[in-house]
Amino acid sequence: MTATFYAPEHTHRQLRRVMLRVKAGPDAGAQTTVARSRITIGRSAVNDIALTDSSISGTHAEIVLGDTGVQVHDLDSTNGTFVAGVRVRSAWIEPGMVIKLGKTEIELSSANEVQVPISGEDHFGALYGKSPAMREVFAILERVAPTEMSVLVGGETGTGKELVARALHDESRRQQGPFVVLDCGSLPRELAEAAILGHKKGAFTGAVSDRPGCFEEADGGTLFLDEIGELPLDLQPKLLRVLDRREVQRIGESQVRKVDVRVVAATHRDLRMMVGQGSFREDLYFRLSVMTVDLPPLRDRGDDKVMLAERFLEELVRSMSEILPRASFSDAAREALMAEKYQGNVRQLKNIVQRAAHLCRNGVIEPSDLHLGRREDRPVAAASSAASSSDGGGGIDPGLYEQPFKEAKQAMVDEFERAYLGRLLEKTDNNLSRAAAEAGITRYYLRELLKRLGMHKSRDDA
Repeated sequence: MTATFYAPEHTHRQLRRVMLRVKAGPDAGAQTTVARSRITIGRSAVNDIALTDSSISGTHAEIVLGDTGVQVHDLDSTNGTFVAGVRVRSAWIEPGMVIKLGKTEIELSSANEVQVPISGEDHFGALYGKSPAMREVFAILERVAPTEMSVLVGGETGTGKELVARALHDESRRQQGPFVVLDCGSLPRELAEAAILGHKKGAFTGAVSDRPGCFEEADGGTLFLDEIGELPLDLQPKLLRVLDRREVQRIGESQVRKVDVRVVAATHRDLRMMVGQGSFREDLYFRLSVMTVDLPPLRDRGDDKVMLAERFLEELVRSMSEILPRASFSDAAREALMAEKYQGNVRQLKNIVQRAAHLCRNGVIEPSDLHLGRREDRPVAAASSAASSSDGGGGIDPGLYEQPFKEAKQAMVDEFERAYLGRLLEKTDNNLSRAAAEAGITRYYLRELLKRLGMHKSRDDA
């Protein structure tokens, strides 16, 4: 990797480390020490703390270690999570306090800080960032890239999961081989199996020629399985079989073909919770997550917001130098960029910069060019105007027309969902069960939407 060395102010990042001890229940006496930002507890083996208590849920609760302390969150468990005898959705806990799940009691024995190494670089591949959170990710990727390990990349939509997969490929011994992407989220159900395994001509209606599947196409290189959490449950055993045997059999053929592929998978979903709920196979989870990498949301990356904005602007001006004059951000625009929450993460920031570069005057981007404002008010107005407009485009942010269709569509959907759910939660006093019932969706799906949009701060009935 050719890169300009970034001389960091710090070479380590402080994380909280907790010691947990099972005081009562079938696993009494067990204890563990964990240093990571999120720890899951439940009956499923995918949890950080896997228990044998049959009265707890597959993925029952999580402990979140933040800068200001330690919190426990119930994860829609059947029998609930209790702190100090009170059933809770979320609660702050301190050393010496006990969490009760089913027949099990877990004591938080200690919580202190440890230092973890972070990279001396400000980027890895096309991923950039000077924040400690990103440089910790870079340190992991630098060690993992040369190996053959399967990697599971987590993170909210727009955080750069495909860039991680591409960088892992480019920095590996497979860099001369193909890099193949299979988007499980946009894959038609009837074509999914053929996309994975390939097919023989005439194997089914529409199979007009022999065609290899994604594993054959990626032979000798890297296969990126994007949004793996969207893969239908009945297709997961077929994928697992290929991963285990490293061989495929095209639909309609008896011939078995060997494949040599490194797999990187990504999802914005909580796969461990899906395993606990039975919607994702436990054995497939373990096969994909030999190493896990979680990308932080942009709102938690501090000065990276301005750093990335300036980089996007520089790249845009360079690529469109004939029609786009050189531009820069005013100090007020930089402050506005820092204050934005970026529910769409890095993808949203890039769209904001592209729009501002075209709208600004005299080569200086001001806050008004960023079109941030009260974003929650725009989707409803846009939808209303569009409905009454003869050309169907009234009220839609003009900058969206300059984006690729898929990104523009996602930006509009995200804004509508944010506005709709914001009003729904306000109407139901932040009660998730009532909100889900009024919206006509499941409580789990509502929670997933809120988490993806960065809005999951709601309480529910005890």
